[in-house]
Amino acid sequence: MVNVTRIMKYLLTSILLLAFVSGLMAQNFVYPTGQHRTDTIFNENYESFEIRVVTPTPEDITFRWQLLSNTFDPNWSCSVCDYTGCYVGFPANAAMTAITAAEMAAGTFGFIKCNMTCGLNYGEGKVEIYVFDQNDYSRGDTVSFFVSWPDPSISTIQENELRIGAYPNPVESQLTVHNPSSENGVVVVTDVLGKVVQSANLNSRSLAYIDFSGVRKGVYLVNFRGEEGLISTKKVIKK
Repeated sequence: MVNVTRIMKYLLTSILLLAFVSGLMAQNFVYPTGQHRTDTIFNENYESFEIRVVTPTPEDITFRWQLLSNTFDPNWSCSVCDYTGCYVGFPANAAMTAITAAEMAAGTFGFIKCNMTCGLNYGEGKVEIYVFDQNDYSRGDTVSFFVSWPDPSISTIQENELRIGAYPNPVESQLTVHNPSSENGVVVVTDVLGKVVQSANLNSRSLAYIDFSGVRKGVYLVNFRGEEGLISTKKVIKK
């Protein structure tokens, strides 16, 4: 009887611990444009990337956010805007204007928008931000912007070697991605807003097959990142 009681206590403790860990891992908010953005700079004079945030169901809320890390090149000129506020650079923390349940139901959303002018300062960097409920710090999620600005002066041989192939284009159900280079890496497919829709590992001189059957019609970017951070991007159309 004693052994059964101990086993029951052990099982109950394990279940409670699993529920607690699951709660920690759960996503508290909804991100229509993606929670973690991966973007490539194409215009040295101006680019902007946005992460939108809402609650699972409309409610009264004030979103706050806190900067966790920033590895952007200090020579990049950045400004940050959120719902009704703008800042030069990334402040340590900030609060958005309160949103009512009625406003959210009508289409109002919280957001963090990163505006960038990179000039000829090539490189890559990542910013991580914790977005949370002003009334409950534990109710929040980490969001991130990963931005790359490839150096176009890479030698023609190296640039051509890392240029992936993606076909058929337009694509209906399956996209084949060809990596002719000696680099191992990963293929990440994003929509024009930066939301990741598919990803796959892609080894050197091999093919990856990306399932597009469940992807909506539109324009998508197929990004290949090698082990040394070099990127090749192809635009494809889902029809």
